Amino acid sequence: MSDPILISAPTIEPVTLAEARMHLRIDASDTAEDTLISGFIVAARMQAEHTLNCKLITQTWDVPYDAFPAAGESIRIASGLSPAQSIDQVAYLDSTSVARTVSSSNYVLDASSLPGYVFPVAGYSWPTDVAESANAVKVRVTSGYGSLASDVPRNIWSWMLLQIGALYRNREAFATSAFAGTGSVSALPNQFTDRLLDPHRVWAG
Repeated sequence: MSDPILISAPTIEPVTLAEARMHLRIDASDTAEDTLISGFIVAARMQAEHTLNCKLITQTWDVPYDAFPAAGESIRIASGLSPAQSIDQVAYLDSTSVARTVSSSNYVLDASSLPGYVFPVAGYSWPTDVAESANAVKVRVTSGYGSLASDVPRNIWSWMLLQIGALYRNREAFATSAFAGTGSVSALPNQFTDRLLDPHRVWAG
């Protein structure tokens, strides 16, 4: 399995600009740093996805494989693409490098078992006439909790706000000591707030 390829990015973020500005206690009339804050929102969402090993808002990815599994075996979805909403396409190159598509009636998605699996239906076997080349098979997956910000668990939303606040208040990789005259600096510590994400982590297996 190669790294997934982004096909369709999220159209919204779990935290709105208005919510972030309220959290940061910025007056509604002060829009000077809106672009910066919007970037922090995206960064916080991407870090949450990386830490959780899953996706938040609906997005679509292609997952390349070198070949199909053996007959009767399932295709394991890349763990970073949980929770899987749907399998939009299973495509491959045949031995003559012609693009083919497996009928959606020949497979089913098991989204309950994280990170998710694609099973052939009873009586169907994955194609064997596949080109002997890297990434000959591609599975298109739509992932995420949903298309609305409200679909994302509230503790993830809260964690994002805390990270946005940290990015906004501390604009360097190091924090200066609060004690005047010490001149010491220290790396920002790993906050206990990361525990907010624990119920939703997808562990790679």
